[in-house]
Amino acid sequence: SLSCVSENCHHLKMLDTKPGVYTQYQPFLQKDKTILKKVLKGVQTKRPGEVQSALLRRHLLELTQSFMIPLERYMGTLMPLQKNISPYKAAPQPWPFNPDDFIASLETSGPQLTSGVKGDWVGLYRKFFRSPNFSGWYNARYKGMSQKLQILQLEALSDADLKKWVKDKKEVEVVDMILKIKCKLEKCDAEDMPLGEETRRQLQCRLQDIVCTLPEDLRTVLSYS
Repeated sequence: SLSCVSENCHHLKMLDTKPGVYTQYQPFLQKDKTILKKVLKGVQTKRPGEVQSALLRRHLLELTQSFMIPLERYMGTLMPLQKNISPYKAAPQPWPFNPDDFIASLETSGPQLTSGVKGDWVGLYRKFFRSPNFSGWYNARYKGMSQKLQILQLEALSDADLKKWVKDKKEVEVVDMILKIKCKLEKCDAEDMPLGEETRRQLQCRLQDIVCTLPEDLRTVLSYS
């Protein structure tokens, strides 16, 4: 039957294939002939397996770094400028990740700057964007950037002249500021943010600067909040 003929042809094709490891996966990058030559030379000279493994690990590490450096560089561009952080407003959020903008940046700051491996780097990045690994990496980086922005905002607030700020503010605005500062300090503790001791001390001083402008009954209430 036709199915038998097809099966026999498949077996014959398998017999004609050279020994090796085969996969249906289509690689995005071309073979690195340099590392292949080094490994083959190691086989011929009976280089110890540990040395061969170290050679491959170093190669894969360098390849991974070449892949990740453009991503890290692009993430840095998503951080709002420090000069735009106001002590009196909530900390800004990082700009959203735009895959197309990132791909466009590869022309001048892509893996070709640190790796000689050729291939479809763009296709590899797009596949990475659809993977759980990208989600995990991006979420961790976004969280770190958000925390950095919150700390920068607290540092700006610790340096602000709240005595001057409070002069034309209503009681409700002053109370709101006090509660916000306390809440932010508690959040830093809860999320283990690296807020400097000097910044923390200054914020406590800023709190005292504005608490003392309130009526005594309000001060008493706030001391227990």
